[in-house]
Amino acid sequence: MREWLINRLQIPQRAVLNRKIPKKAFFTQADLSTSEKEMFTSQIEGIYLLSVMNQQSTNIPIYQDDEFNYAEVVWIYVELRAEKNINRIIGAVHKSIPNPVVLIVGSSEGQILLSTSHKKLNKNDKTKVVVEQPTITNWIKPKEENTAYSKLLNALVVSNLSFENLHSIYEDIHQWIRCEELIQLIGTVPTSSDKSKEAVSILSNVQKHRKEVEQLQLEQKGQVDFGAKMDLHMKIKQHEQHIQSQLQHIKELC
Repeated sequence: MREWLINRLQIPQRAVLNRKIPKKAFFTQADLSTSEKEMFTSQIEGIYLLSVMNQQSTNIPIYQDDEFNYAEVVWIYVELRAEKNINRIIGAVHKSIPNPVVLIVGSSEGQILLSTSHKKLNKNDKTKVVVEQPTITNWIKPKEENTAYSKLLNALVVSNLSFENLHSIYEDIHQWIRCEELIQLIGTVPTSSDKSKEAVSILSNVQKHRKEVEQLQLEQKGQVDFGAKMDLHMKIKQHEQHIQSQLQHIKELC
């Protein structure tokens, strides 16, 4: 699967390493808890460094400002023994590596999921980073052709990404991975990188309206006054109409 992914995503040969990383390297690199170390030992078959994309291997400029210091984008492949505690494993891998990570997790059934997490410089200590909440896709059957997921993998082919600098290429990957949620909602993804960013922005509004609907539904269940129930019902319908309108806008970008 690792070799297939390297070829499928067309990672530049000069940036390919595809070598195994000892699990103990993560124990010393990050402040992992005892339970996290146990997860690495019992549930991970192997961890592999697929690629290190830096200025030397790709000619893509580094990026540095007050928030970010992106000198490398690291591609990691984690082969699982069991599909348990996946979110915790993903979080532990991201916090173990100070550089931005494109994380690919493989199951024993031949499926994969992808994850990214931007890392900002710690304002109080520029030698440390703050790891943002990881974005994680659902499980994908990567070798199926002519599907929305194959379209997503096509978008992630390295030559299709932004080469302005290492932050822009990682942000491109990050936005496409966020777009995977659109496959669950409308069955496809946008047709270009610019449209993917617009779609993700609209998706954030959809998620806000969904949370409002959930909160209003909870209030409605606990309400005994008929008039108050109807008022909440109308508010729910308004949010649902906003959701449908925004989903239609996203469809127009796809």
